[in-house]
Amino acid sequence: MFQLVRRALRAFRLAYVLSAVAITILILYPWLEASALLRFRGGQRLISRTFHRIMGVLLGLKISIKGKPSSSRPLIVIANHISWLDIVVISSLLPAVFVTQHGVASWPIFGRLAKLSPSIFVNRDRRLDVLRTISCISDALSADDVVAIFPEGTSTDGTGVLPFRSALFGAVRETLRKAEHLPAIIIQPVSVGYVGPKRRLAAWAREDDIPFVPHLLKVVGLRRINIALSWGDPIAADMKSDRKLLAKRLEEMVRRSVSEAQARAGSLSGTPQEWE
Repeated sequence: MFQLVRRALRAFRLAYVLSAVAITILILYPWLEASALLRFRGGQRLISRTFHRIMGVLLGLKISIKGKPSSSRPLIVIANHISWLDIVVISSLLPAVFVTQHGVASWPIFGRLAKLSPSIFVNRDRRLDVLRTISCISDALSADDVVAIFPEGTSTDGTGVLPFRSALFGAVRETLRKAEHLPAIIIQPVSVGYVGPKRRLAAWAREDDIPFVPHLLKVVGLRRINIALSWGDPIAADMKSDRKLLAKRLEEMVRRSVSEAQARAGSLSGTPQEWE
């Protein structure tokens, strides 16, 4: 009997959340499409942030925050990557142009939303596409956008941080070459960690043989997901900055932040709180 009730409640939650997501998309999509058509970046940012905040509430994301995002523009945000939820978490706090794998563009519904938000899609296995991506990042930074990059190049289970790939850091010099009035580009690291007993279920690692939609349904069924997000100290990168050294320095900052979050995970099992 208990199992029957539990399954019924799960089915009700799935129907409720998916219906709410569908209604939200139906309401916001025309405005997002119009903003993209008119190249109204302010509208795209506002709609994207609103959508991801609503998604966060519906999915039961409880975010504990340490630090705060930089107010400098243009800004590059560098993060570790665990799940598609990372984008929901970061975008709900700071609207950004995300650099993401080209395969995301083919996702049903959400791929189109990602294109309009907007996003920059990259195939890291093709050198010419990486060069195109660097140019797109540079264009976004020249327009004073926030650009978010996952330098690991893939997602992990959240227990560690993979070595950062340095290629996309070439956008720093490319931007400074185009915008001579800018003395430097500010780069801020941020770490995302899923804590508590559901942390592995929230992760969507590269070794997980599960498509996006089934994982979305699994996440909806979790009801509550605790997340530790930590903004690191911004650093300035100029024409003299070596991209490989930048990547290594930021990797160490994110890795240290992830380790600290894991060490403090026990204190995040209850009501989320803002870290001091």
